[in-house]
Formats: sequence, structure tokens, C-alpha cells
Amino acid sequence: MAGIHRDELIDILAKIERIEHEFGPLPGIATAAQKQCWAQQIVSSLRRISYINALLMRKVDPARCDPHSSIFDPLRGAIYLSRKREFDEAVWLTFILTHFGKHALDGWKLSANVYGSFDVGPKWAFAAYRDSPQAFENMLIANKNNLASLDVSGRFSNHRKFESKKPEAIAKTFRTFYDWQTKFGGFRERIVATHEKVGQEPRAAFHELYLSMMGISRFGGGRLGRFDFLTMLGKLELAPIVPGSVYLNGASGPLDGAKLLFFGDRKHAITGKVLEPRVDALDEVLNVGKQVIEDSLCNWQKSPENYVFFRG
Repeated sequence: MAGIHRDELIDILAKIERIEHEFGPLPGIATAAQKQCWAQQIVSSLRRISYINALLMRKVDPARCDPHSSIFDPLRGAIYLSRKREFDEAVWLTFILTHFGKHALDGWKLSANVYGSFDVGPKWAFAAYRDSPQAFENMLIANKNNLASLDVSGRFSNHRKFESKKPEAIAKTFRTFYDWQTKFGGFRERIVATHEKVGQEPRAAFHELYLSMMGISRFGGGRLGRFDFLTMLGKLELAPIVPGSVYLNGASGPLDGAKLLFFGDRKHAITGKVLEPRVDALDEVLNVGKQVIEDSLCNWQKSPENYVFFRG
């Protein structure tokens, strides 16, 4: 790493030394190589957030919202829609980009195919889905064979690789998410209701929204989908929320990373709920935010001594 990123790395390494001074030795980073590798993953996580911050400052082509366009990009598309104050459309597209993710090779192909009816039908924007959810499900059923073909449909991102591409499963996820988004009328009304219940403190609002998403099929019952979705809403400035915890209960990769860090063993017999406060406390020194900590631990534990850049 060079330039500003090298300076970030030096700063993070110094903070890791402070953590060990204040918390005691951490078995997972007993060697210099392990410390260096985790620090590099932290910097990579920070860079991913910086990338989104940079996108928020740039001009966005309207075609980024169009799944039939070769430059379709739901991340930039959500930014464009937010600027137009089409907040429900922006939140809907953020859900789609989170649910399918960006595959390392296929990019946004799966999102484009489902959102754009496999290029032979309408775009299933929020308003279109609202008007005809059954037609959306019919489209999925009609494309059952296309969904089953990796070459045709594209693949989920690595974070979502165990998700189902069966039409009924996708339809249920979309239907239950739509019900969640519109429970109070629209997403902005949901935020108002959340503030009325728990106040406007961003971490409290995040937690309330996190809990409220449990009923979303294959997206809210676990931990990863709703955590990634809500953190993305915060980063895109679609909701005034930030995670106040790493939310290890129900986690896989981040929990394995936390166990490796604190005990030198990914299989250590401790629950995420018990370990979570100890991991959260790391941010008192690192001051990088809970999402960066959980993301960096997840990636670091895959290769704890040799830095590997991970993408979707």
C-alpha cells in the first residue's frame, strides 16, 4: 500500500498495538504477519466505504437505473434515485443490490435479469411491483430455466452464495420485503415510526430496524442480509442510521474471525452473543466503525497471515 493508504495502515497498526496493551495479548495476531494482515483488511474495508463516499459526490448517469442498459449499476442507480427524492425507489433498489450482490465475475448480472425481466419485459421498480406483484412472480416462473442456468442468469455474490434461485423463493423474499417497506406507508414513514418508538439516535434506530426485518423471507431471518442492507442504507444516506454493534449472533465469517482473534481458534466454544461485546469494545481504540470491524474480521480469518483482497 502506498500514499494515504500506507499512512492509514501505519495508524491502524499503532492502534492494534494499543489494543493489545489495553486488552492483553490476542492469540490470533501473535505474529507480525498476522497483525499486518488484519490491519490491511481493516484498511480495505475503510476503502470500500470511501468508495461509496466518492460515488455520492459524482454525477450519475440515469442509465445506471436501467437493467436493460450495459452500464446498469444498482449502487449508482440508488444514488441517482435518492437525488431525485424518489426514496422508496432508492430503498427498493438498495434491497435488490444487497439481496443478489455483485458477483466477482458476473457483476450485477443476476440483479439486472430479475429487475429487468431477463431483458424481455418490464423493469420491476418499486411502483411497478406495487401495481402487480403477481405479474412479477409470473415472470420469475416463466424464467425458471433461465434462473437455473448460471450462464444465463448470473450468480449471487459470495456473501449471498447459499441463496435460492427458485422462483417461489425469490418471489417470497420480494413480497415480504415489500410488506416491510410499506408497513407504515413508505420507507420514510417507517423511519418516522422508528424514531417515535426509540428516538433519533442512529444506533438505536439501526437496532430497531434490524429487529423489525426478521420476518423477511431468506433475508431477515438470518443476520447477514439485514445487516448489509441497513449499513448500505446508512452509507447511501437513505436513513440516518449506523450499527452500534458487530451483531455477531447468527454470524458465520465475522464470528469465526472474532474467535480466531481472541482465542486463536475458529471453532472455540463461545457464542456470538457472548463474544459480541468484546469485539464491539475494539472500536473504542480502532474508531473505524462496527461494520469495518466485522467486515475485516470476516475477510482476515480466510487468510490470517497473507493478505488477500476479497470482492463479491
